Amino acid sequence: MESIYEYVLDELEQAKGNWSTVATETGMSKRTIEKIARREIEDPGVSHIEKLAAYFRGQHSAHKRAHA
Repeated sequence: MESIYEYVLDELEQAKGNWSTVATETGMSKRTIEKIARREIEDPGVSHIEKLAAYFRGQHSAHKRAHA
């Protein structure tokens, strides 16, 4: 089973090029998003990872609703 951290890293990789949008919509700095995505932060903190996971889950839910 994929951890929440691995999920966020995978989603950030897929969102590469749109990190400014992710930063704006999560209230996090783009630099923090970049550091997490590039694994420059060894322990990014639960609050950051949970916030990103919730954002990406919301994106997928919205996409499913739009195409239902």
